[in-house]
Order: sequence, then C-alpha cells, then structure tokens
Amino acid sequence: MSRFFFFGSSSVLLASVFFLYSCTSTEPAATNNTAVEVTDYEHLQAQAELPDRLHVLFLGDEGHHQPRERLRVIVSNFADQGIFFHYSDRQDDLNLKNLQRFDALMIYGNRSGLTSQQESDLMQYVQSGGGLVAVHSASASFNDSDAFVNLVGGAFKAHGDGTFSVRHVLPDHPVKSGVQVFESWDETYVHMKHNPDKTVLSVRVEGDHEEPWTWVRNHGDGRVFYTAWGHDERTWKQPGFQQLIDRGIRWVSGDWALEAEFEFPQITYGEGLLPYYPPGERWGTIGDPITEVQNPLSPEESWQLIVTHPDFRVELFASEEQVINPIDLTWDEQGRLWVLETVDYPNKFTDDRTGSDRIKILEDTTGDGRADKVTTFVEGLNIPTGLVLVNGGVIVAQAPDFIFFKDTTGDGIADYREVLFTGWGTFDTHAGPSNLRYGFDNQIWGTVGYSAFEGTVGDEDHRFSSGFYRFRPDGSKLEYISNTSNNTWGIHFNEEGIVFGSTANLDVPVHSVIPNRYYDLIRGFGQKPRLPMIANTNRIFPLFEEVRQVDQHGRYTAGSGFEVYTARDFPQSYWNRKAFVSEPTGHLLGSFILEPHGSTYRALNTWNKMASRDEWFSPIQSRVGPDGALWVLDWYNLIIQHNPTPPDFETGEGNAYINELRDQKHARIYRIVHKDASHEQSLNLKDASPDQLVEALGNDNMFWRLTAQRLLVERGNDDVTSELLDLLADQRVDDLGLNPGALHALWTLHGLGLIHDSNPDVTKAVVRALYHPASSVRRAALIVLPRNRQMLEEVIAAGFFPTRDAPGKMGYTLPARLMFNADPKVKLEALLAAAEMPADARVGRALSEMVMLEENVNDRWLRDGISIAAARNETEFLENVLLKTFSDSADDDYKNHVSTVVERVARHFAMGERPDLVVAGMLLSLESADVIIGSAFLDGLTEEWQEDKKPILDEFLVEHLREMSRTMPDEFREKLMELADKWGRPGLFDAIAEEVQPPATEERHVHTEPAAPAQREVPYDEAATVTAADGDTLVVRSFGADLSYDVTEIRAAAGSTITIRYDNTQSEMPHNVVFVYAEGDIYPVGMAALRALQHEYIPVDDEAYGKIFGYTRLARPGEVAYVTITVPPPGSYPYICTYPGHFTMMQGRLISQ
Repeated sequence: MSRFFFFGSSSVLLASVFFLYSCTSTEPAATNNTAVEVTDYEHLQAQAELPDRLHVLFLGDEGHHQPRERLRVIVSNFADQGIFFHYSDRQDDLNLKNLQRFDALMIYGNRSGLTSQQESDLMQYVQSGGGLVAVHSASASFNDSDAFVNLVGGAFKAHGDGTFSVRHVLPDHPVKSGVQVFESWDETYVHMKHNPDKTVLSVRVEGDHEEPWTWVRNHGDGRVFYTAWGHDERTWKQPGFQQLIDRGIRWVSGDWALEAEFEFPQITYGEGLLPYYPPGERWGTIGDPITEVQNPLSPEESWQLIVTHPDFRVELFASEEQVINPIDLTWDEQGRLWVLETVDYPNKFTDDRTGSDRIKILEDTTGDGRADKVTTFVEGLNIPTGLVLVNGGVIVAQAPDFIFFKDTTGDGIADYREVLFTGWGTFDTHAGPSNLRYGFDNQIWGTVGYSAFEGTVGDEDHRFSSGFYRFRPDGSKLEYISNTSNNTWGIHFNEEGIVFGSTANLDVPVHSVIPNRYYDLIRGFGQKPRLPMIANTNRIFPLFEEVRQVDQHGRYTAGSGFEVYTARDFPQSYWNRKAFVSEPTGHLLGSFILEPHGSTYRALNTWNKMASRDEWFSPIQSRVGPDGALWVLDWYNLIIQHNPTPPDFETGEGNAYINELRDQKHARIYRIVHKDASHEQSLNLKDASPDQLVEALGNDNMFWRLTAQRLLVERGNDDVTSELLDLLADQRVDDLGLNPGALHALWTLHGLGLIHDSNPDVTKAVVRALYHPASSVRRAALIVLPRNRQMLEEVIAAGFFPTRDAPGKMGYTLPARLMFNADPKVKLEALLAAAEMPADARVGRALSEMVMLEENVNDRWLRDGISIAAARNETEFLENVLLKTFSDSADDDYKNHVSTVVERVARHFAMGERPDLVVAGMLLSLESADVIIGSAFLDGLTEEWQEDKKPILDEFLVEHLREMSRTMPDEFREKLMELADKWGRPGLFDAIAEEVQPPATEERHVHTEPAAPAQREVPYDEAATVTAADGDTLVVRSFGADLSYDVTEIRAAAGSTITIRYDNTQSEMPHNVVFVYAEGDIYPVGMAALRALQHEYIPVDDEAYGKIFGYTRLARPGEVAYVTITVPPPGSYPYICTYPGHFTMMQGRLISQ
C-alpha cells in the first residue's frame, strides 16, 4: 500500500486562529520548540541560527471561495517542506502583537471593513520585515482602504472565466525559480488601482491585452507577493500553483528561506500487518492490509515532531523509563502526579483480576521539569481505567468493581482495599467506566460506554449504558446523569461547575444540561434525551493523510479525555473558555472554544492544540495541572483500534482484536507550557490548616480550589463556617464575571451538610446568594437550597418567576418581566428547583407566560425545563396556557415548540391520580383557546386518559360544554368525542341541551373585606353548624375528593365581622368560598365563573359580580385562604365553590341573626 504523509503544524489543516494561538503573547515564531528572545521581527530575521520551519497565518473567511477547503488541498505538501499554516477567519487577528508571531500573513477570501488600527498594524508588520502573501480574491478585499490596495499593489475590478495559462515575464526571478507553467480553469481577473511600485512576474494574455497576474513588491523592510490565480480546487490542485505559493511564501519570509531545507528526525519503517479500512466504503470493508509500519521513536525524537503554536512549548516530563501505557492521571494535595498504568489492556484478563497494572506516583524532586522519583502505590491491578483521590486514598475503576485503596501505615503504599460497589460491564474493555472526577457537588463523576452498568448500589437497582454518572465517595449512592449516543471517554467541569464531556465517535463535545432524574418527574415522558454534539464540526485535522480509522473517517472516532482550561497561566483567551479533546487515532489533541448559547453552549472547533506526524503519538488524556500547564498522556502505541476484528485476526477477552504490534513498552507524559508563564507550583495542602484551606478556595487554579474544597469536606468539621460565610458574602467578580471563592465556599457548606432549615444563618446566606452578581453563584444557590415552601417563597421573591398581584383581587395584572432577562442557565436552574419544590399557583401562572416567549420555548433545554416545572404545577399551568394565543407573525417552529410543552404536560396530567377532579375547568377554557394550543392539550389528554377516571360534571357544566362544542374547531370536536368515549359518555358533545333560564334575581351591592389573620379560631367539633361571634375566625375545611364543606351552616349576628379561614390542606382539588346574596344568585354566579379562569373563577362581569359580597382566593390542595366579611342584614345567604363543576354540590348557608 502506498504511503502519503501530511506533516504539519497542528493548525495546518484549516486551523482556525483560535486553534493554536492566543492574542496576548508578543513572541514571534519559535526555533526547535524553544523560546527565542527577540523583540521584533527584524531581530528574528537576523538570527545566526535560522528557524527550522515557517509559520504562516492564513486569514480566510466563510465566503464562497471556501478558504478552509482550499487550504486543505495544499497543507500536506507544504508541511513536508516545513511550512505550517495557522488558519483564522477572525479579522481582529490582524493586530501587531499577533502578526509578529508569524513569518508571513496569507490572505484569501473576500473581506471589507478594515479598521484604522488593523490597517496601521498590518502596515507596520510588513514595514518592519513581515511578509504578505495575497492570493486571488485578496485583491477584492479591503478595497475601502487605499493603504491596503497600495500594499497589495492593485485591486480587483472584474472577471470572466475560462481555461488558460499565463506568460512568465521574469522567469529568472527567485519566486519563479522552478515553477512550471500550467493551464487551469480559473476566473479571468482584471485589476485596477495599480501601484506602479511593483515587479510583475507573469501576465494573462487576452488578445492584445496583457493583464498583470502575479507580482511582487517591497514595502519597507518587508515583502509582498500577489497572484490572481486560485478561484477553486481546480487551480489549487495544480502542482505549478502550489510551487508558486511555496516560492511566494519563502520569498516574503526572506532570502534565507528561499533555499532553506528544513530537517526533522528520520522516521524508519519495518514489517508488520495492520488492517486498512478505506474511507467511503461500506462499514467494515477491508482494503489491502498495511505491511509496512513505522518503528517507534525515542522520546526526544518524537518530541521534535510535535507541533504546537509558537507561543507555547512542549516539555517531556516522563517516558517509558518511569511509566508504561498510562491511561489516567491526577494529582494529590501535595501536587504529586498519580498515574494509572495498564499493560494488561485491552485483552489480558486474569481469573482473580490480579494482574500487572499499577498506580504510580511520579515526582520531580530536582526542579528540572522531569520525573526522577517513582513510587508504586498499588500493584496487581488488572485493566483499570480510571482513578480519583478521595478520603485519604484512591478510588479505582476496574470493571466490574469500583475499589477504594488507602495507605493506613504511612509507608506510601496501599494496604487497605474495599470494593465500594460492583456492576460495571466487562465484555468490552474500551467501553467500561473511566474518567473519574471529583465534582463541585462533592460527588465523584465519571463516564461509561456501552459495556454499561447493571447492579445495586445502596438500596437502588440501576441499569444504564453510555453516558455520565455520579456517586458518593463512600459508594452508598449512584445516579445516572445523562445519556450519550455512543462510547464515552471524557468529562470535566468548567469553573462554574457546568458539566461537559465527549464521546469517542462524533459527539465532541457535549454539554450535560438537565440530569435524567428531572425527566422522571414528567409522567409518560419516554426516552430521556441523548446529549447532542455542540461543536460546529467534529472534523479532525491530522498532520498526515493515512490516519487509520475504521469508520467516521476524518472525524473524531476515539475522542477521549475532555478538559477545560481552568487556570490562569495561559493567556486570558483560554480561561474557562478553551477545551481540549484527545484523539489518539488522529495523533492529535483537539481544541475547542466554548461559547454560551442560551441555556447551553456551542463549541467552535479550533483544530489542534498539539499534533504530530509520528504514527505512535497517541494522546488519550489532557489535564490542567497544579502548575497551570496542560499535561498530556501519550499512550504511544501504533495500534489504537479496538474493534471490529478484521479477517484473519482473533478477538481477545476484552473484545479487542489481537495484534502482536500492540505495544506494552512505551509511554510519554508531556506538559504544554506558555512561554511567558512561570508555571510554578508553589502550593502544598498536605498539612494545611483550616484557614489555609479556606484561603485556597480562592486560588486562581481550579485544581487547588477543588482540592481544598474536598479536604474541607473530608474534615467534616463546621469550625470554618464563619470563614466560608464571609467568602460567600463577597460580592466582587473577576474579568470573567466569576467569584470562585464564593462559589466553592457555597459548595463546601453543602458538602459539610450545613444548609438546612435548622441552621438559619447558613440558609439565610444561601438565600442572599440568589442575588449574587456572579451568575454561577446564583445558579449554585438554586441547586443547594432546601426543597420546601419557604425556600420557594425566597426563589419567587428573588425574581426568578414573574408574579401577579395578590390573588383574590379582581384586577390583577402581570408586572415587569422579572425573570425573562435572567441568565438562561440560571433561569433553567430555577425551573428545575421549582420542579422539586411544592406546587404553587403563582409558579404555574408564570410558566404559562414563560412558555409563550420565543427565547424560552425555542431553547431546547429551557423548553424541557418549563415542561418539567409545569408538570409539578400542572393544573395552574394548563388552565392558564389555554388562555394564550399566538401572534399573526408567529412562525411554525415556535408554535410547534409551545405545542410540545402543552402536550407533554397534558399527558402528564392525564396520567395523574385524579385528573377527573379538575379537568372540567380546563375544558371550559377551550371556548377561546388557540387551535394549536388547544389541540396539543387535547392530544395529550386523550392519548393518556385513564378510562377509570370519570370527571365530575353537573348538569349545568354539561350544558355549557355542549353549547361550546357547537362553535368549536373540528380539531377540538374530534378529540372531545374521543375523550367522551373514554369517560363512558359517548353522546356528551353530540347535542345541545335546551337552555335553562336561571331564576330572576335583584342586583345586589358587593361588599368585600381584605383577608385578615386569625383573631380567635372557633373550635371545630365536627358539627356541620357553627356559631361565630363578632371578630371570630371560623375554620372551614374540605377533605379528599369530596365536593362539600365540613361546615354547611354558619350562624352570626347581623353587622358583626367574621373571618373565614378556608383550610384546603387535606383536599385533592382546588376550592374557594364565595358568598352570594340569594339562592337565585347561585346559578348565574356559578355559570359566569366558568368563563373567569384568568380571575381564578371569580366572575368579573357586572351582573354576576354584583351578586357576591365576599370570597376567598382559590385555594389549591395544601393551601389556606381567608376572607373577612361583615354579616349582612338578617336572612339566609348561600356560600358556594365557584371552581368549575362544583357550585351545584359544594354549598353552605350563612344565617344572619
């Protein structure tokens, strides 16, 4: 099989500028991965020892010329020649500090709007010795800048197209040396605004006209090259074009580069046998086997082939002299590196699970940056896949078990072993549990693939496959958090405690937004969502073409070891923003930018942080270390493929195909460091005092913050409460809007178990944190608050939900949108908190408002959050959302999203214990309901309605429903008939009953009093008749599903003032108490109430309103409501419940004496 290598910078392949460099360093290109002490570009050019590679910033765009795809065509060949491209589509990278890092700037694409500062910096860059390579449409860019046009030497005017060649005017010019004449289809550019100060190298001949086509010019100490060639791949694939660009780059970089031959360590090959899966073929198709394989390189040789951005350097910390086949790493409170080593992986299972694998502690005792001390803490392991330090020891993932090891004698070697729990699948060793992390919530988080888990932890049975989980450090409880789509090997937190990760195949990265347990709160929800990829692309960008992939060719197929940069030693553009995913199959460490996007994030694939053309280079983990550097585990193995098993090979016990080329002799551990950073590790928390641990909660490296938090929680002592509260009260935020000290103080209080009702000082502090300027603190406060009614009141008071004026008043309106402009992630957490707190009518109403806002319901996860919270507040939500309508401009996606939420909640409602008790009121709202919303409600209702649930429908309510059905849309009528069948009343909506005229009555003056607290409660003696004195508070109750009051007759003196305390805490339905003047008022008030949902079933029309002299607000199950009345003149006055369907049965009498 032929071999083609594609050897270049980690950014070569379309590397976005985000890819490898930050915009804060002022250093230029590096030499041999070591820093070059220079102050400007001229000094770099004058160095006695010339660079061993050229770094070119390639500025493209998102336009029709597709610069990324054009660069992909040439990058391989150029990399072989030592020319490395760093791709960017960000115009703000045209700043002097950034430009000075590169030997040349190459522009290709269509851009406009060059700012004065960008223009000045570009001119200064070239003036002081930098190089500019302008290709094709670069002459059509920045035509509004005369300075840029003059710098390039001309501007695009017009074009046709055709197949042609050009005539070399100066074939002996260094740029044209060795460049062959070629013919290609291209656009026939015509230029204008020519700068006469240039040297034309070739022209396009058309009749008698010779159009300048390729030219060069000098600008100060710098040089400019331009060619009009290059519209699409037909030209970019031409060898002559590639030669031309190569010579142009070398010429603008300086005479020294024209004949420079860049040398790299020699790669040798030997015999071997590896399967080859050709791209574009049906899955599993095998091509001709690979029989020539690369030999391993020494650590120093392999290190020289690693490419990263010039502002960074890669340092070798350890190699096979210290460790072999490292699969995971972490650090202890002393900052010592712990490495999990597995030479048994992937197939060498032992019967008693005692094998050759170990945990090693590596230390640099001399300060030279290399490991020189190795301690074996645990040996005899057998295919372990993850480790995490807790409780003075280490938890190891070794399927089927999670095992805790500890040194109890102080000799540095584990002597205690305990299986915490078991149940992890073992049939495939690359699909088991891995990537254990200590979380903000003081639990251990991890990943698992399709080997899955099935077992009992604590008293709970679990069965789940690929995804994220967490468990208590003592192994007493396990929770499956999120589903992923395939094998999963990466998880980490950003500095706000938000969970990210990656799967092996395609879904890189993912964001764990809503834990699975919340979806369990929606009856009938079905399959919980799988986390989607949040990146703009899952392409990988290796440095040579023949990457051996089984499937997903050119994309992530072995994504592992997700890590967010959470220290401060790299430039600020990295802080809490850049993330890295290892891809051993592609021999690279990918880089992503995480950007907030509503309630989730989107990730911009910025190509590679490091990469190599060494086929053995196989990064599988990256971690931010205690020194702020990015540490990388290099598995250093020729074979990464686990399965399938190719023909003529056998499958091993770990479900990996057996190949003798699988290496068990090598390993490398690297540090990626920024040249301007010290990367010093000055902290050691081994013997830290409580005060020192609290202080470390504010460290600028999240490793130390989480370590200090863990140590404080493991102490289990509340003697630091006051100090933690002081940290939590700190209202300052940093440049990123964070207050790490306050956030970790909050989680430490949570871990110590100090946030509860019997600890009011701490609870009040957490409530105050709901107002903290850092959104991450507000979000965490919502997570840790106790789930009770008092805390719900605090959440509402903090403005997380829009509220109405006190229910029970006739004219309440929605105030300012207190929650609508909140941080979407905090808003989502408020929704999830409400879902775990007691139901509340205000929340239900607020949710009906929230679902109608496009910015909420068009956000996938907010839509789910609203659904979850609405399921907790189902009745109030459904009753109110049925009153909503869409505007004429509403688009279909928005309508469908609202419909989805309504149907979910309706389905949940229908599957409840007693939907029959309150459904009538909801049906009445269909009279004016939007067709889409009403249809969604009825779809959910009819789909899940339980036939044994017969709603309570009195004759008046039936009459009203029949009257409504006559004018309802057909969509409603069909569903209502289906619903009636389930109720056992198939003719319910078939006919219109004769109108029943209510008895005539006189209009009365309404007399109401505000609710008052109890003065003296009349004892309840189970009698249906109670006598109340002036000033008394009388308790009236309802029980279960009964439509009755326990007190059906109240006697009081005319003119006296009494308060009714309606206690609905033991009822299953909403009720109220409404006093009317006469028996004949019951019907008109009750019927008018059917149309008064938005006023909690208190009629507001003048006729019905005048028949009422007092009422309580609507009390939901579990609530209490009050009304204070002045007893009217002697007589009998009915009181009724105006909730739909109740007024004919739920009645009592006030006897005025």
